[in-house]
Amino acid sequence: MGERADRAPERPTSSGHGSPSRGPAVSLPHRADVLAVVMPALLGVDPASHGDPDEVGTARIVAAGRGLVAGVPIAREAFGRMGSRTRPLVDEGSPIEPGQVVAEVGGPLAAIRAAAPVALDLLTRLSAVASGARAPAPGDVLEAYASRLSAAAPVGDDGPSFHLDIEG
Repeated sequence: MGERADRAPERPTSSGHGSPSRGPAVSLPHRADVLAVVMPALLGVDPASHGDPDEVGTARIVAAGRGLVAGVPIAREAFGRMGSRTRPLVDEGSPIEPGQVVAEVGGPLAAIRAAAPVALDLLTRLSAVASGARAPAPGDVLEAYASRLSAAAPVGDDGPSFHLDIEG
């Protein structure tokens, strides 16, 4: 029997930006597993309460700490579910430094603001696991995925965190 249809393909060996991938080739979690986390977290989030739904703009996800990035595709799913598009700028498992932009988000600013707490929380949590700052929770498939991106040695702090710079 073949792979499930919702299984994401292996991560490519190039970011598409002309630079070779630095992180290990690790299969993304099943989309059903991603949705099982993202959808309940977004349930009840009303983009209209975050501003004018017709105002369009862009935002950048910026690393506030160093470590390894993990969870950009999961954050992308959260933003996408609210009607925004995300363009990753770094590969999963790549080292990141404070101030580095890891992704760009575009679309309705209210949707971006509404999805940001969920997306940034998942990105921070998974990056902390990948960076060795925390152990994966037993049975958590997203954290198990992040641990497979893990560094050989912990980064020695709380791991990376992220913030959103909105332009619009």
